[in-house]
Amino acid sequence: MDFIKLSIIIPVYNNFKQLEKCLASLTKQKFKGNYEVIVVDDGSEQTLPSIGRGQLKGVKFYRIGHKGAPAARNFGFSKSKGKYLFFCDADVVFLDKYALQKMVDALENNPDKAFCYSAFKYGWKKFPCGPFDAGRLRQNNYISGMSLIRREYFPGWDESLKKFQDWDLWLTIMEHGGQGIFIPEILWQCKVGGTMSKWLPRFLYKLKFLKSVKEFEKAKSIIKKKHNL
Repeated sequence: MDFIKLSIIIPVYNNFKQLEKCLASLTKQKFKGNYEVIVVDDGSEQTLPSIGRGQLKGVKFYRIGHKGAPAARNFGFSKSKGKYLFFCDADVVFLDKYALQKMVDALENNPDKAFCYSAFKYGWKKFPCGPFDAGRLRQNNYISGMSLIRREYFPGWDESLKKFQDWDLWLTIMEHGGQGIFIPEILWQCKVGGTMSKWLPRFLYKLKFLKSVKEFEKAKSIIKKKHNL
């Protein structure tokens, strides 16, 4: 079998229309070398339709019982063979046709880095992210889970967490000596109301009585306790 440089793992739960857009976006990517696309249906209420088949080379579809996105991602990883891993949400579209190639190049040119991430858009809102800063990462997460990871650094997604799975992932990698490298470009966009954690304006976090803020603080305390922050 030919060497696979990149594994793109996409969990999906019911949002098949967005998945179709995501796969269409992937067909426009300019990427050197072999890659595979692994779509994991996380026990959707309806059967995954025949979308994407024939449009992408190396696309594989799997269906598992409904356990949540982290479990679907871990299952996809177990089926993958790529040197690099990109966990892509089903409601993501790429804004740069060289997005994946740029991230792979960043890790190829920086063999001491464990993962690569970029700026992105969540609906209309831009998230500039910024350069890797271990101190800043210990305070709050500013790196999306849709980043490129070297296979040997991937620790698995914590399936017990309801929120901040991506923050937990980066902290775990960092605790094992891994660091990230930043591409200061907006490479992709995520649909509002999709699988990504809901974004709230900064001023709302001061309103401690809001249910969403309470849930945010509780989830944050779980991560801090796990990582002794």
